[in-house]
Amino acid sequence: MVGGVEGLVLPGSGDPGGLRLLRSASGQRYFVYKAFLAVSAAMAPYATVSVVSPQSAKLFYGSPGVVGSLADSAMGRGLIAASKSQVHLPVCGANFTSYVGGIIVENPTSVTFAVSSPHRKTKLVIFSVGNG
Repeated sequence: MVGGVEGLVLPGSGDPGGLRLLRSASGQRYFVYKAFLAVSAAMAPYATVSVVSPQSAKLFYGSPGVVGSLADSAMGRGLIAASKSQVHLPVCGANFTSYVGGIIVENPTSVTFAVSSPHRKTKLVIFSVGNG
């Protein structure tokens, strides 16, 4: 767990076989790595996960229905269009709040994230995305 968010350091995330290839409407190639996140209630009212580097890396997180709908739209292009460099993950409950989603990169790489909340010091974590 990093800064009250679990799931940013996953075994096997460096394996390029775990990446899904998508292309944007313009033909740009992207790789998607699915990474489930869980936010501790201690982070209430929310945690924020932000991309520090590379700036081209993006995140997409939400409910299973929303993420599933984006993944199904236009061969996954909805995920690319909805991704952003920062996500706010509200805490809902006494233990952990879970989110489905993932990380989008242009090439296998290491991504540095900042994890913060209103009441906690920001923590950095480096996550290998298909970059053994």
